[in-house]
Amino acid sequence: MDIKIITGLIGSAIAIGSLFVFQGQLIQRVDTLESRSAPDTKVIEQDITELKSDIAVLKTKIAEMRANENPLAR
Repeated sequence: MDIKIITGLIGSAIAIGSLFVFQGQLIQRVDTLESRSAPDTKVIEQDITELKSDIAVLKTKIAEMRANENPLAR
């Protein structure tokens, strides 16, 4: 066999082997991402509900202020 054929076969074997290694690393990354749990969002949801109630109060106050015309604004 010619040296070019031998080096070509060795290079192909190395390339195929590196593809298998890369695939294994990729599968490992996906497994670690799947094993992670989502963060607890209950505190954020409670803050959002409190802020919504605060916004509702502010909207009613603004509506009351608009209903009572300010004589200085004329």
